[in-house]
Amino acid sequence: MESSPILPSLNTYEIDEEINKSGIYNKKEKSSEINAVFKLIKNLTQDELKTMDENSSFPKYFCQVGNKNFKYIGVLTNQLKRDVYGYSLMDNNDEYIGEFKEEMRNGFGIYKFKQNEDEEEIYIGEYINNKKEGKGMYIKINKAIKDDSNGNLILVNYISGIGTFKDNLLTQGIFYSLIDNKETYYLGKLNELGEQDDNEALYIEDKNKIFKGKINKGNMVEGRNIFVNDKYEKVKGYYFIKTKNEKNGENYEFNSNKNKEGDEECIKKTKEFLENNYDKKIQEIFNGANDAFNKFKDYNKALNVDFENDIKNKIKNELDKILID
Repeated sequence: MESSPILPSLNTYEIDEEINKSGIYNKKEKSSEINAVFKLIKNLTQDELKTMDENSSFPKYFCQVGNKNFKYIGVLTNQLKRDVYGYSLMDNNDEYIGEFKEEMRNGFGIYKFKQNEDEEEIYIGEYINNKKEGKGMYIKINKAIKDDSNGNLILVNYISGIGTFKDNLLTQGIFYSLIDNKETYYLGKLNELGEQDDNEALYIEDKNKIFKGKINKGNMVEGRNIFVNDKYEKVKGYYFIKTKNEKNGENYEFNSNKNKEGDEECIKKTKEFLENNYDKKIQEIFNGANDAFNKFKDYNKALNVDFENDIKNKIKNELDKILID
């Protein structure tokens, strides 16, 4: 449960008057241990201040507020609700940078949270009313190492999914995993439990084993297995059907000739897909997300960030490249 940076004990009109005198409002409240720094985004005249009410869209402040449990750097409305964009560090150490609309995550954002000391999860994409909704990318990191040449983290062991989110769930897209130097790709749909579930799925393992067919609840049940060499030349292929019966349990039926006329087309599409170097594109988007957090963790740096172009559009363009490909 994240802490809200709404600070009802602060008087917005007191803030407005102080900002108009000195250009900034700075206060530490001992009773609540709140530190607050406010700066008006729009310079208001005294007459404008007097005619405003609590429902006015302005003033909006660029601020830093926080205590020992939370921190927020970004835009607040005159009702002291997060709005437009900003960075939040929650009381459970989760972090979010992105767009808000009156306290709700709405628009583009990056959410980072840890399952434990060794694993980190990141969502990069679109939100509607605090839910992941629309285009996005999910990364679960098991291991990353620091690149001393530029300070970036290099992904070593991780799972990622790039595609369409609905009601917080990734429903279909491109899924890439690199675990212990083993690469796998899955192109298809997921069911409500997050399992691979598609009648026309494409699954690629270590760039030389290709499966095209039906996957149900994460299990290949019927389709064509094709094996290729480094030059994408077919080594062998067969069609199989997985069946079950009470006596023998799971059985497989194999047929080398069934549907083999589609092998070369499937190999061609796989080669074109792999040449897009999705692993490198995922790394670039991950670097962009980390860079965004670094820009917003310092109030003075964050003041000078062009969120729309330096963060939002830059990362969204990279995501779109993957989804278009």
